[in-house]
Amino acid sequence: MKAFGPPNEGPLQGLVASRIETYGGRHRASTQSTAGSLYPRGGLVLDPSRRRLQQYVPFVRGSGQSRGLSPMRLRDPEPEKRHGGHVAAGLPHSPKLKEVTKAHELEVRLHTFSMFGMPRLPPEDRQHWEIGEGGDSGLVIEKSWRELVPGHKEMSRELCHQQEALWELLTTELIYVRKLKIMTDLLAAGLLNLQRVGLLTEVSAETLFGNVPSLIRTHRSFWEEVLGPTLEETRASGQPLDPIGLESGFLTFGQRFHPYVQYCLRVKQTMAYAREQQETNPLFHAFVQWCEKHKRSGRQMLCDLLIKPHQRITKYPLLLHAVLKRSPEARAQEALNAMIEAVESFLRHINGQVRQGEEQESLVAAAQRIGPYEVLEPPSDEVEKNLRPFSTLDLTSPMLGVASEHTRQLLLEGPVRVKEGREGKLDVYLFLFSDVLLVTKPQRKVDKAKVIRPPLMLEKLVCQPLRDPRMCFLRGAFSSPSSRGEGGAGMEIK
Repeated sequence: MKAFGPPNEGPLQGLVASRIETYGGRHRASTQSTAGSLYPRGGLVLDPSRRRLQQYVPFVRGSGQSRGLSPMRLRDPEPEKRHGGHVAAGLPHSPKLKEVTKAHELEVRLHTFSMFGMPRLPPEDRQHWEIGEGGDSGLVIEKSWRELVPGHKEMSRELCHQQEALWELLTTELIYVRKLKIMTDLLAAGLLNLQRVGLLTEVSAETLFGNVPSLIRTHRSFWEEVLGPTLEETRASGQPLDPIGLESGFLTFGQRFHPYVQYCLRVKQTMAYAREQQETNPLFHAFVQWCEKHKRSGRQMLCDLLIKPHQRITKYPLLLHAVLKRSPEARAQEALNAMIEAVESFLRHINGQVRQGEEQESLVAAAQRIGPYEVLEPPSDEVEKNLRPFSTLDLTSPMLGVASEHTRQLLLEGPVRVKEGREGKLDVYLFLFSDVLLVTKPQRKVDKAKVIRPPLMLEKLVCQPLRDPRMCFLRGAFSSPSSRGEGGAGMEIK
């Protein structure tokens, strides 16, 4: 059967042809086509009053230029010929015009995604971002547990409440996995497809969504190995859901959900990055708005999706406590208490890692405010070379004599007046860390404080009060936080 099209048209043209190319078809683009028109298979012509997709030209399969790019691209309009010359040839050079052109191309691409669906990612991206086709067939559940338990009318009220609590654990798990897949199947896939044609290349999908694909795989495995079998047992037997069947899976909660450590460590930076991109990048803001209005997103906002993993991982103890509250049997209570302890232990581990990461960031920020440690001015290059190993001040190095998980913290800082000798007075700025006290002098030209005295180690520092309650006398050994050299110093602080 012959496809309908415009007069004098050869093979299939435009977007439909390029879609055929996407899924493995081959054709040759006609050298002549009517600009601004789209003729899909079957002869349907879009209403000219509506927004139109103009002059899509499919890449030739196997072309070197098309490698890693979208199977279709916008072709620049043919320049007008007037009196033997070209008018308005080439791309506009004004930054504002380029911005308008990119905004229009983004609008066209998003309109294409709405009409024909999201194109599949190339193999190099597909392995990480796509979780697998048809993998969600097992992630289904009935509307109510009563559909699975024929004798629910004869059950006690307390047992019915227990089943409701277990059913909430199962249903919220599936709802959560579907929301995670919005980030990979809609937001990440859309962003990566746009980047293949040169749009939004400045936005990092890895920074935005991190290890969300690992979270999805974790929850699918948890469903298939822990939650799903309990549900299948009830489907087969018609007996109420048994919380004891979940015990073995929840006891290995920390190993199963280990990817959450990485996500929770980065979630604050991720949300800040997303907020910054939406505020400063109009094209990204338009893309996010299109995603949030897409029927597949369920009106979920990007910032809400990014915080979902943190909310979900902290909700498990609450869900299990609800089941425990409605479980009078001693064996069930014992199993649920063990499950709750395993989950809460993992959450304490995450909180510890997050707190340590925040302390490390705070330490790095404080260290950047302190300049180099140059207490002595060497008289020669030879002396400087020999002195350099003992004059380094690395505040990010581990503290001596404590475990590695303990991070040096900035406890207090502020200006004080130091009296040395009988007459000498000096205004300085002190930094009190967990293991060391630094005496510095602010510098006007640079936003860094210069260390003017050797670091005083707190474990060997003696603070003696004086008659004046506003003053104290400090005496102690000094040493670099990363070395074991020692010396002595004393000063009055007001």
